[in-house]
Amino acid sequence: MTPDADEPKRRRRGPRRKPTPVEEPKPKAGPKRAAKSRRTRPRLRAGEAIALVAAILLFILMFFDWYGAKATTSAESLGGVVSGSGGGSAWDTLEVIPLFLMLAIVVTVGASVLRLSGSEWKPAVPPAAAVCVLGILAAVLILIRIIDPPGPLGALSELAYESTLKLPIFLALAAALGIAYGGWRGMGEEGASFASIGKGLESPKRT
Repeated sequence: MTPDADEPKRRRRGPRRKPTPVEEPKPKAGPKRAAKSRRTRPRLRAGEAIALVAAILLFILMFFDWYGAKATTSAESLGGVVSGSGGGSAWDTLEVIPLFLMLAIVVTVGASVLRLSGSEWKPAVPPAAAVCVLGILAAVLILIRIIDPPGPLGALSELAYESTLKLPIFLALAAALGIAYGGWRGMGEEGASFASIGKGLESPKRT
């Protein structure tokens, strides 16, 4: 056969198709990868959670009556013999102490917010230590007012005043102690101590 006769056969075959590459299935995210993604999310530690719950409880209890009062008098300025009973919350009966209690609450909530937001800001004093100190201060102030309840002021100072303690003030004392315990436990979880914090504060002054 001549080469001219083979030309139609070659034309009929046409160009060869390239084999399409087979796409390999992408590996699915296993339990290990899911666990790693969960670990990256910041969570509250046990001490921080305890302090936060105690701070919220203390804030709520500050609006309940901490004291009950019974009074009788025969003073002329009050129009003769007067008797009555009443009560008051921390905001009503305590002057400056609620401000310190609110400071402890705000610092505790702020420390939890820093933890959940994943902030890299590291103050000179660890938040857990500040929470512990303020919780102890709040507990001491409440305990003082349990031992020495506030008395009447102004014209009511002439009353034979008998104060009684109500349950919310004892719950508030427990909440303040909970803030202190949560801060102390948080310091242990961070590996911090008051001695190491004191050395860290003194070292910049020496340099």
